[in-house]
Amino acid sequence: MNNFDFNLLVVLNALLEDCSVNLAARKLNVTAPAISKSLNKIRGLFNDPILVRSGTKLIPTPKAVSLKEDVRQLVNRIESMLNTNMAFEPHTTNVSFTIAANATIVFSLNATLFCEIQKSAPNVFINLVHDSDYDDDFLRSNDIDLYIGEMRDLNPEITIRTIHSAKCYFMCRCGHPIIARDKSMDNLLSYQFVQTKEKYPTGTDEAMKYFWSARHVMGATPGYMATMNAITHSDALAIVPDFVVKTLRKLNIAVEYFSADFDLGKRSIIQAWHSKHNHSPCHKWLRDMTKVMFTESVK
Repeated sequence: MNNFDFNLLVVLNALLEDCSVNLAARKLNVTAPAISKSLNKIRGLFNDPILVRSGTKLIPTPKAVSLKEDVRQLVNRIESMLNTNMAFEPHTTNVSFTIAANATIVFSLNATLFCEIQKSAPNVFINLVHDSDYDDDFLRSNDIDLYIGEMRDLNPEITIRTIHSAKCYFMCRCGHPIIARDKSMDNLLSYQFVQTKEKYPTGTDEAMKYFWSARHVMGATPGYMATMNAITHSDALAIVPDFVVKTLRKLNIAVEYFSADFDLGKRSIIQAWHSKHNHSPCHKWLRDMTKVMFTESVK
């Protein structure tokens, strides 16, 4: 044990996450032969094959399954300890971050974000990805450093902070008949609605259940921009949070927004990250910078 290579734990964690030599190599930025060599050492260390072939796939052995959570927690603790002591100077430090968000938030962030990176952190690389490409386990892996978006189900070890409480509005095409009518529940429910799938409703107002009932929803889209496009070609209505309104106004999209005679509730916009990053100076810099950018974008 005196000569134990702790890098083997990092390799084992990646292998147990993906059950793939190639994916583990890509994640750790090494070659597949290097991962295979480490896997052989791991097999000798635990006296177990760890991963065995089943057809074209590798599957974990019972021993590997029993190790998975302990190895993950141990690697996370080591990374957390190293992150705390990592020096970070935005102007000189080379580091990359992957931020997941929906398409509307990506659009609202990217102009100011890349401008700021170019000016104050030229050696930082930012990779923006759509959160819809990932399941709710995405922050457990090393793929995503930061999530910015609406509340969603996340693992217990994920740290969450609310950065904005988004007021909701109705959205319709320009010239829609509802514009000239009272915005009562009955009048609104005389039209059908387009729902946005990326919405994660939590603690919404009681009135909202009527708008999401099968009777009143004509269909659903994968994102707010698609919802906007759908309502501009029909008499359907949609309900969107304020950051969508701000983004579409900047784009001069020909849609209208209005409030109702009742409370539509609010949506919590959060930042979420793995707790191993809690005390990381560079991650804190990323969180604080993007928080300010997002809150400024919705003013």
